[in-house]
Amino acid sequence: MGVEHIAVIVIYFPTTSETFIVNQINGLIESGKQISLYAYNKVDNDVIHDSLLTHDLLNKVRYFVHPSKSKILRFTGFLGWTFSNIRRIKWKLFFRSLNVFKYGKDAYTLKLFYEAQWFLVNHNIDLIHAHFGMCGNRIAYLKSMNILPESVKLITTFHGFDIEPGQAEYYKDKYKYLIHETAAYIANTPYLKSLIEEINERKKPVHVLPVGLDTDFFKKTEPKKENPYFDLLFCGKLIPLKGPDLAIKIVEALHKRGYKQVRLQMVGKGRMMDQLQEQARQIEIPDAIIFHGALDQTALKFLFESADVFLMPGRHDPKTGRAETQGLVIQEAQAMEVPVVVSDVGGMKYGMIPDETGILVPSEQIETFVETLIVLINDPQLRANMGENGRTLVESNYRNKILNEKLVRIYDEC
Repeated sequence: MGVEHIAVIVIYFPTTSETFIVNQINGLIESGKQISLYAYNKVDNDVIHDSLLTHDLLNKVRYFVHPSKSKILRFTGFLGWTFSNIRRIKWKLFFRSLNVFKYGKDAYTLKLFYEAQWFLVNHNIDLIHAHFGMCGNRIAYLKSMNILPESVKLITTFHGFDIEPGQAEYYKDKYKYLIHETAAYIANTPYLKSLIEEINERKKPVHVLPVGLDTDFFKKTEPKKENPYFDLLFCGKLIPLKGPDLAIKIVEALHKRGYKQVRLQMVGKGRMMDQLQEQARQIEIPDAIIFHGALDQTALKFLFESADVFLMPGRHDPKTGRAETQGLVIQEAQAMEVPVVVSDVGGMKYGMIPDETGILVPSEQIETFVETLIVLINDPQLRANMGENGRTLVESNYRNKILNEKLVRIYDEC
């Protein structure tokens, strides 16, 4: 019999930048799986995607009760949790988490109790799917302490910001419980898999499974309306590795070459926002750079409908060396029949077909981006062909249903 009840663990919930996890959960529920959703931190968002409402996940998620730094308040919280869950507690595990003779400081400071709180009550979980290495390590810690039995398997998906290149020894220590206890890893691209393999001392399986999207939603519904502009669309967190500042430089260079009809529609929020707005003011074409902030999927789809090219000039982060591991928005653009122009760094190249669904450009080479875009500006038929090819690629490889079927097979192999 296959895996039926899956616990999904995330760091934050809900987040606008991780709709792919919600899509995955919705797909698992629709395939008949029982899902319990747990999050270490609650996020108050102004933007709520419709996908969160599909199976009422906002009301079903269980949040972690954080221990107070105050010993008195920590103990009070412990008592409150105990009395509120008294009829559901698994007493053997409960007292195990408090065993100071076996677990020492982790027990008497109530660290183990608080870390184990989700699993000290009755449950029938078959498998735990932890998203992000740090979540997986916390769950693996519980397995190492025998709070979770051997029969409950752990699978850990890395997403990129949880592992950086060139720091294998650091992560071997940081994820020491995870490396020992996880049954398998999931990476979204071969690039991310290569980083995981550097710490995979126990040679656990590393499955490559990209994150997917709803191709019925991300689907062009009407022809692009005629307007005097050529719209480039950038969408992502406004952080250095995404290259939003490079996108502005590319538009500036295009205007200097005489392509003054080019605009940049910039979607996203992040720590670079003030810097980017100042950059746009200084280049004397502020009207060509339009900042939208964070958008829900419906508003983003509207911008895809009018976009001529999707632009993602990512780079290796100057401080950490980290790069985009997949960039789901690249597949969303292709699903909407928008050709993509992206940098040849990280895992972005695995999510498109160079010269068929878009064009791959060496990172930070502004002039090469400009020349590439000039070709596309002057060849609408090439853009149309790339758009059609992109749609075919995404339908065949990134549909949620296809990827969830693969995910279930990974679960059953554990």
